Amino acid sequence: MKPIEKDKLNQLLQIIQNEPGQRIVHFADDNHTFIPHLSDFCKKQETTYYLHCTTKLSYDRAINAYDAQYVSHFNLKRPRYKIQGIEYDYVISTLNFKQEDKNDFLKKCYDIIKTAGNIIIFIPNTTYAQRDEWKTLLEEHYYVSTTIIDDLFTDIDVVISKRMHGWGNK
Repeated sequence: MKPIEKDKLNQLLQIIQNEPGQRIVHFADDNHTFIPHLSDFCKKQETTYYLHCTTKLSYDRAINAYDAQYVSHFNLKRPRYKIQGIEYDYVISTLNFKQEDKNDFLKKCYDIIKTAGNIIIFIPNTTYAQRDEWKTLLEEHYYVSTTIIDDLFTDIDVVISKRMHGWGNK
């Protein structure tokens, strides 16, 4: 994924409600552009920040460089993402989904998001067909109110969707 424009990140972070005590989990690979901004934001908002690095290189870089309360080297292939019954208000992904399975990721994330919580996915600029694919996948996994922001960043689209209780068979 190409770097994210730092000056526009604060604008994007306005979608995260200012409520102390929230939990945000961020799945990240090797692109660390967003991490320091999210870490600072969480500190100011008194929000707990969980950083799940999916590569050893990313983890080694993040463990001492950022002020996340929890940093882990996270295996996306694990059967479930839920750890110690923790649910998150926001799940953020800056993963490169060309390598990872979107379907499996969305399915496993559903169980770790609080009811009415949001999933925010950063993807490279896409075509209308690819955006529709994301919307369809999210809908199939019982996420609702999907929005795609395609005009904030030069090279990145942001997919935002909500997990709702009582939708589908969940």
